[in-house]
Amino acid sequence: MAERRPIAAALALAIALVAMSAPGAAQTSASENPDWRLNGGYLRNLPSDVARAWTAPARWDGDDFLTLAAFAGATGLLFAFDREIFDWIQDHKTDASREASPVISKFGNGGYLVGFLTVLYGGGELFNSRSVRKTALVGFESFLAASATIMAIKLVVGRARPYANEGPESFHPFSFKGRYVSFASGDAAGAFAVAATIAENSESFWVDALAYAAAGLAAFYRVHDKKHWPSDVFAGSAIGYFTAKAVNALHKNGDAVRVSFEAGRDRRSVTLSFAF
Repeated sequence: MAERRPIAAALALAIALVAMSAPGAAQTSASENPDWRLNGGYLRNLPSDVARAWTAPARWDGDDFLTLAAFAGATGLLFAFDREIFDWIQDHKTDASREASPVISKFGNGGYLVGFLTVLYGGGELFNSRSVRKTALVGFESFLAASATIMAIKLVVGRARPYANEGPESFHPFSFKGRYVSFASGDAAGAFAVAATIAENSESFWVDALAYAAAGLAAFYRVHDKKHWPSDVFAGSAIGYFTAKAVNALHKNGDAVRVSFEAGRDRRSVTLSFAF
């Protein structure tokens, strides 16, 4: 029964998003897929969209770098107090918080997030809602870009997880062992990437609040369940949030590069186009 609850919650949230999604949600500019459907055009453009999100820092201005500095400073401050905050959370666990863990931990699980986006896309098709389909497809792009970023960081940093009992200052760079991939939290990144995409494409305060609340709980429970240090989940949450912002801005502004290939008996061509 407990395993069915996250699925039921995903279905309920997807239905709520379909019902509450405003018809005037943000529109995309000219693209190969104006109706936002899962088709060949979307799959062809997916790699270039994710690549553009990864290279977004190359187009940052002064305000963006100030935000980065603030983020790095907050992460560093949390790192200095990781042990104290972690111990406080462990000391204040309750029977209720432990019982909620099997359900809430699914909110950041990659399989459940992809399942939720699939249900959401299906709802968009069922109710013929372009904005809901867009939310689902852009949400998947955001999740994919954030997850790939986190995987690279985990490999390079190699921070020991709390359950490794080596302390928050133990690092094993380029280790492939599961207990040495604590920084940053992939569950937090995925949850906030999806939540931020929902917020970007919804005009309902309650939908936004529900999405961010679910993401926040997913992040908190990574510390609660001894899987991450507090600075891990903060960094993961921020990476997921800002990655989603970059992906959504890409589609709002039409700032994309499209490459297509054609091959036939009489000709072969490569087409490079820019959308503004």
